[in-house]
Amino acid sequence: MDDMIVVRTDGTPTYNFAVVCDDANMGITHVIRGDDHLSNTPRQILIYEALGYDVPTFAHLSMILGSDGHKLSKRHGAASVEEFRDNGFLPDTMVNFLALLGWSLDGETTIIDRETLCSKFSLDRITKKDAIFDQTKLEWMNGQYIQRMGADEWVAASRPWLVQAGASEADIDARPEWYAKLYPLVSERLQRLDEVPAKLAYMFWGANVAELDEKSVKKVLLKEGARADEALANCRAILADESRPWEAAGLEAACRELGDSMDMKLKFVLQPLRVAVCGNMVSPPLFESIELMPRADVLARIDQVTEQVFGA
Repeated sequence: MDDMIVVRTDGTPTYNFAVVCDDANMGITHVIRGDDHLSNTPRQILIYEALGYDVPTFAHLSMILGSDGHKLSKRHGAASVEEFRDNGFLPDTMVNFLALLGWSLDGETTIIDRETLCSKFSLDRITKKDAIFDQTKLEWMNGQYIQRMGADEWVAASRPWLVQAGASEADIDARPEWYAKLYPLVSERLQRLDEVPAKLAYMFWGANVAELDEKSVKKVLLKEGARADEALANCRAILADESRPWEAAGLEAACRELGDSMDMKLKFVLQPLRVAVCGNMVSPPLFESIELMPRADVLARIDQVTEQVFGA
């Protein structure tokens, strides 16, 4: 090796000299870092030896690359813990995902809790091949953690996004059990918590449909020969019957029976109701959602959409 510089002409130390002094003063025993530092290691060992310090154990991890094969940088997306948090990623997801970039438990297991990671991590399982930061896999993994977290934990973690959807802080505190019932509606439909407003905004509209999807209106309510106005009127009659318990299973069964009595395919019976109540033909489970809303609000939405679309 060449005769390296340890102090510049202005008196400031170079990186290799400074980092050795810093680590030695802190009693560092293991240095685990990216393999882009591999060329620095022999120089630092010489400095440790020259200063009479114990040489720590060095290990070098493979680099993390973006999906394009280049070194990971801000151009690949979120670059800080705060950004991932604000984008709806859970802490446990990030720990799990980052641990698997260049390391594996057994080559097969993907979802690994923190305790297992801490107890099973070993340098001999580190791979030499560069790791790819796969955003799609990260989102899938986050979805798995959302499915496993439970209703109460989900409400606590989703609080800022529930407020964005239309909830109030006071209402979340006053009715935690109601908000916990939202969890089964979306737990298998979320990959990030910041998707909550788009998925659940309709639950907070009250008596008015705030956003009626134009494509859904054309494809479902105004579909030629679909008889959507008839289906909607008949479903409304069932939902307006106060002698019927306001429970998802019974309401759904009664509306499903309309298919036979009206000689219509079931989707032509239920889709208009979904659009009228949720504003879109794609939504979380319809009748489970209806059960969580006041009857008066559901009927008011049906009336609003009926008048708006059919003029009656």
